[in-house]
Amino acid sequence: MKHLFLAAALASAATAPQSVLAQDAAELSAARQVLLQLQPRSFAENLEYCGYVGRMPDGSLTATEVTRGDAWGCLSRGDESRFVEIVASFHTHAAFDRAADSEVPSTDDMRGDIEEQVNGYVATPGGRLWYIDWQRQVATQVCGLGCMGQDPNFIPGDAGPIAQSYTLQDLMRREGR
Repeated sequence: MKHLFLAAALASAATAPQSVLAQDAAELSAARQVLLQLQPRSFAENLEYCGYVGRMPDGSLTATEVTRGDAWGCLSRGDESRFVEIVASFHTHAAFDRAADSEVPSTDDMRGDIEEQVNGYVATPGGRLWYIDWQRQVATQVCGLGCMGQDPNFIPGDAGPIAQSYTLQDLMRREGR
């Protein structure tokens, strides 16, 4: 998949929680659009896909080339050199796996965004979309089950209760660390 040029569709941000609306609505829209395209392939191949959304010199937002990871992670190899700034990372969480707590961002997901000082977006097998605010170190659900498509093998409730938001410390406790 070559470069994905994404227009800002502000309508998709209308249902987002206040913490996400405080961010750029175009950023949310761009990440959501690319993740919606990636979810079916991620489920079918049981692989994570990832990349970045960046601001071009004309102010528009564009995604890097998408990178294929494995079932447990993904490191973007897309060309970010044409961006004035990287505004967000994005990745899928592969196919449903009862052994994986993939309905929430992992501590590695959040730590990576914090280290890179970039917001993050994560799409899950259950179809949730998460926003990681690297500055506040909080992951917040943008939308719940099924809003981003859903793996046909997904079992609702298998991951137990899912909160609306998690701090890094919350995720560490959830992972038993």
